[in-house]
Amino acid sequence: MKKSYDYIIVGAGSSGSVIANRISADPKNEVLLLEAGRVDNHPYITIPKGISKLVKHPTYTWAFPINQKRLPDLPSKEIWIRGKGLGGSSSINGMIYSRGHAQDYEEWNTLGGPGWGWKEMKRVYCEMERHELGSNEHRGGNGPLTISSGKFRYPLAEKMIEAGKEFGLEAKEDLNHPNLEGIGYYNHTIKNGRRMSASKVFLHPVMKRSNLTVITGIHANKVVFEGKTAAGIECYKNKKQILFTCKKEIILSAGALLSPKILQLSGIGPKELLDSLQIEIVQESPDVGKRMREHLGFSMPHKLKKTRGLNHRFRGLGLVKSLLQYYFFRKGPMATGPFEIGAFVRSMPGANRPDTQLYLGAFSYARSRSSDNFPVQLSHTDSAPGITIYGQLLNLTSEGEVRIQSNDPREAPAISPNWLKTAYDKEAMVEMVRTMRRFVKQGAISEYFGEELIPGDQCQTDSEILDAVSRLSTSGLHATGTCRMGRDAKSVVDNQLQVRGVRGLRVADCSIMPALISGNTNGPAMAVGWRASDLILKTAEE
Repeated sequence: MKKSYDYIIVGAGSSGSVIANRISADPKNEVLLLEAGRVDNHPYITIPKGISKLVKHPTYTWAFPINQKRLPDLPSKEIWIRGKGLGGSSSINGMIYSRGHAQDYEEWNTLGGPGWGWKEMKRVYCEMERHELGSNEHRGGNGPLTISSGKFRYPLAEKMIEAGKEFGLEAKEDLNHPNLEGIGYYNHTIKNGRRMSASKVFLHPVMKRSNLTVITGIHANKVVFEGKTAAGIECYKNKKQILFTCKKEIILSAGALLSPKILQLSGIGPKELLDSLQIEIVQESPDVGKRMREHLGFSMPHKLKKTRGLNHRFRGLGLVKSLLQYYFFRKGPMATGPFEIGAFVRSMPGANRPDTQLYLGAFSYARSRSSDNFPVQLSHTDSAPGITIYGQLLNLTSEGEVRIQSNDPREAPAISPNWLKTAYDKEAMVEMVRTMRRFVKQGAISEYFGEELIPGDQCQTDSEILDAVSRLSTSGLHATGTCRMGRDAKSVVDNQLQVRGVRGLRVADCSIMPALISGNTNGPAMAVGWRASDLILKTAEE
């Protein structure tokens, strides 16, 4: 096994797969890509609705326990999942392709530094995308990443869009318009009924390049330094320690939960933490693992009236029909993500852009069945007809933290979300629930929404709603900011994604985002990988 490379990338997820593809396009660059999980060859990964079987699959997911209690009387059973294997979370996610609001990137530019505003990031997206609607001034049509929309339509979905128009929203053919506000069919990373993960799009087509080495089942312990220069990666595989050395750069793309862990184990992080664990400090960096932001979601399933909906298509003979339809035609409910209809709305008075993302689907899987805050599998749909509206608050202000608990790289980090610690977040979550209740009363769909199963009609006051949200809300699985990009000295990376205070080390994944994205993070994570590749290649030319 070769032990020295020009570039070493840690993590073959949404960002790392893109970087490996683009950096190895130059045959002079010897590239090593390290991934803790396995090859993504399980059939459930290819089938879009296979997410229902993957979400708790120990082979293909990391399951991070959250030990911080939300309420004194609430058992601490919250778990955050992430993809494990080639493609990372893009191999197990809901496949929604959302770029966020143009203003999100202007905030990145202000907070993180030049080169990350909407003009630059729109270019990145347009180069990356192959949208089935074709290219225009806002989207790309000739890139490697296929984007589809509205492949599974049914009458109740159309009525949901009509309800959105009654609610005052514009019905959009493409929900990724820069101003974002509106309702329509979600964009998905799906092609011909098959999931298009980052690894399927960016990695598998180039795996045979002689200058690209991909190793799976290998865990990165820490970055090894010579003075202040990143010189290699210490790893373990099959209980054996391995050291890979690097001639040019190391790029951490392990995600917002693991990239800060690797930095801290490497001696880059808050001084008090590293001292307490007797880890030699290479570079004091107080915000490594801090400033974490996440989306918080709340699901409101209802009984469905006047029509059967989709629950029966995931059970018994209905499931057999769905599987046959998928097997022979790559169509039907198995060929799409969990939710077809999406909306971006303003819940808080005075909001200058959408602060709430809505998901609507004619199925239900009541959260009351689950005693923890783990997303319930779609395979657990109710036997009776159901319909669900699910909301995510997009701009929470509470900040969490990721901290290593020991100097043992095999131990999971301690994750403290600090949910609902600010007055704004509490008020905004209550307003989001009230917004969802107003939405389902629109004339086009009100006759179909029956009994509200969660939180229930008895939950009406602000305090009652907040209590229900505290107990039953779920992580959006979109953590950001733990290795944030910034202009200030406390930021972890600069606008070139280079780790401050050391040489030859970058971070490129959701952890660098200095502000939350107004939407799902898979697309932005790939865009970060694309932009990082630009920066790495430019440095190589200098």
